[in-house]
Amino acid sequence: MHSLRTLCLLKVSSLKLSYEASEIPKTLNDELKMMLLFNGNFFGEKIDVYEDLFEGVIEVLKEQVLTVQYQGEGTWAFGICHKCDTCSEQTCDDEGRCGKQPEKLQFVLEEKKTCDSDEVFDIL
Repeated sequence: MHSLRTLCLLKVSSLKLSYEASEIPKTLNDELKMMLLFNGNFFGEKIDVYEDLFEGVIEVLKEQVLTVQYQGEGTWAFGICHKCDTCSEQTCDDEGRCGKQPEKLQFVLEEKKTCDSDEVFDIL
């Protein structure tokens, strides 16, 4: 759960409210600057090429979105969403996961706190 301070910082940042740096404490000004600098969505796409014995060469368009959100107080939230444009053996599995369905992953990291890298990479 977010603190009241974090909720206020996120609101001011998302609304892009104007303020005078001299009117607020330096720490709040610094955190708002970080939010304006880093928070956002970043889109990318690539084409993977696979060879199939029956279908020959298959080109699969993969789209990804990375969301970065500095939440204040040294907390960072990341979101990753990706999907493919076609179904194939390479993008779908026997457990019912279809590459055409968006897969969403989210995690939160805190500055100056260690985390087990296995936990983060298990999410990815």
